Amino acid sequence: MKQLTTFCALLAIAGFALTGCDKNGIAAEDSSMVYEDAAETISAAMGDESGGAMESFADVSAIAGGGSISTGLAKSSGEVSVLTGYGTPIYDATTGWWTVTIERSRNGLIVDAYVQRVYQYQFQKDGVPQKDRISGTDTANTLKFKIVSGSGYFRNERVHHNLTELKGAWTATKIDKDTIVLNSDTTFVRSGVDSIITRNMTRTFTHTSTMEFSNVKGLRYRPSMMNWRDNFSQAVSGTVSGTFTATITFQRGTAYKERTINKTFTVELGAGSGSLSINGGGKFGMDLHGGKRK
Repeated sequence: MKQLTTFCALLAIAGFALTGCDKNGIAAEDSSMVYEDAAETISAAMGDESGGAMESFADVSAIAGGGSISTGLAKSSGEVSVLTGYGTPIYDATTGWWTVTIERSRNGLIVDAYVQRVYQYQFQKDGVPQKDRISGTDTANTLKFKIVSGSGYFRNERVHHNLTELKGAWTATKIDKDTIVLNSDTTFVRSGVDSIITRNMTRTFTHTSTMEFSNVKGLRYRPSMMNWRDNFSQAVSGTVSGTFTATITFQRGTAYKERTINKTFTVELGAGSGSLSINGGGKFGMDLHGGKRK
């Protein structure tokens, strides 16, 4: 009897080591899936089509090139985005900043998205603010850009994302050249709730991604550039570092399990892709245009 008890105990320990368990009866998913899901969420936070940082960077580029926020919207799974609301930019002569509010929607067979953003921006020539990109004989060489707030949602074949907070500030330099350079003034912060459904299980991430941009380069908008907007993410390069924190709920039927993750990460950008390295969690490919993990 004692030998049988010992054998059962060892068998139980072995089973726990291989699959994990909790009092609700759900097998604890392996760490690789947690990091895959984290990579999916970070990719959406970076992507263009997903309403991530690349979409706002494209807005920076449009303004820097003398266009407007409505200049050349990105396509979504082959369908052009619709600018559903675009307030007239308002200039504050006291502060020297413009403010504009936009709304966009994308509706495709695979992707649905809606974004609302409040932006502020200021042109500068050699550190001196000026009202417009070109004022008299002076062409601005710097654009200060703030994401004051944002809301919206995004859905593709793997992720349902609801944005709850968005903020950050960048300085774009060399806006009088073909290639502009983006650096963080304040941390880019993106919070939301993501649902990822695969393997007959729903994982819900209540998360925050923070990002710092270091010499991230992109093409400045020029009216003569054909398909500039659709190809914008293809020409982005540079380094983004950040942190990802989340509370994750695994749910199958009525049972659930919770985990937390708090990791730093780095993304190397280039040729429309990102090479994402999560500290202690491996490396992943990233589609910058689609905003999804490869």
